[in-house]
Amino acid sequence: MDDKRRTIEVFRRIGLLCLAVLFLTACSRGKNGTQTAVSATPSASVTTALPGDEDDTEPALRPEAQSVYQLQKPAQGELCAEIVVEGYGSIFVRLFTDDARKAVENFKTLAENGSYDNIRINRVVADYFFEAGDKEGYGMSGKSIYGGGFADEISERLQPIRGALCMANLGEESTNTNQFFFVQTKAPIVRALKDPLDNRYHMTVEEYLKEAYNTDITAEQLALYETYGGAPWLYGHNTVFGQIYEGYEVMDAIMEVKVTSKLRPNPAITISGIRVFHYGEK
Repeated sequence: MDDKRRTIEVFRRIGLLCLAVLFLTACSRGKNGTQTAVSATPSASVTTALPGDEDDTEPALRPEAQSVYQLQKPAQGELCAEIVVEGYGSIFVRLFTDDARKAVENFKTLAENGSYDNIRINRVVADYFFEAGDKEGYGMSGKSIYGGGFADEISERLQPIRGALCMANLGEESTNTNQFFFVQTKAPIVRALKDPLDNRYHMTVEEYLKEAYNTDITAEQLALYETYGGAPWLYGHNTVFGQIYEGYEVMDAIMEVKVTSKLRPNPAITISGIRVFHYGEK
């Protein structure tokens, strides 16, 4: 095995993307139909201020972000949703009906029939994501409106950037059901990956993602994550069907909760309901 392949295998086994990412593969490719979660310990460089970090405004809410399709504010009449989290507030998302029709219809119908009323957030992984959707609160035990699982819907213009609403799956095709998650990873964590890979291992982030996670991503796409945050290793593996346009602070507050050994919030966090509506209409 050459040095480059050996480096990749080491990263895969111990889950250390240069000591920067906490859980690389949860809600992504698993083995034997299980979800995977690879733990890692962030280095001090993760919290080091980088250019642009002195501005406390959420990058996705800055005026220049409106040039990115996924981050544009909802248009009049566009389908949106409000996720109401008890004790925390509401997260508002724009839903991408044109790009992820099945996922949006599934989410909308489950919300409207009460399937998402009074459900508990079942996993919180600091600096990465929180997940919910199952009434029982244990993960991938629910069903979609299509009966079983349904296929992924991958769009080049929708990426699992920070604030993205995504479908959870079992790492296999057609295993989307009722579980969803929000990506929370901030941009400094993504930017911290580049220098150690480049300077020590002579690999680009794109090369690592391709060889370690079979994730094809361009430099232009990676720049989105470096600017706005997110989980580039999930691209192509999970359906993105929504994006936060209001409520980033609610998502971040949820991520601060203490968790059990199974990553369940302690104390529990409840989503009291999800309201689907057309933007600009009462």
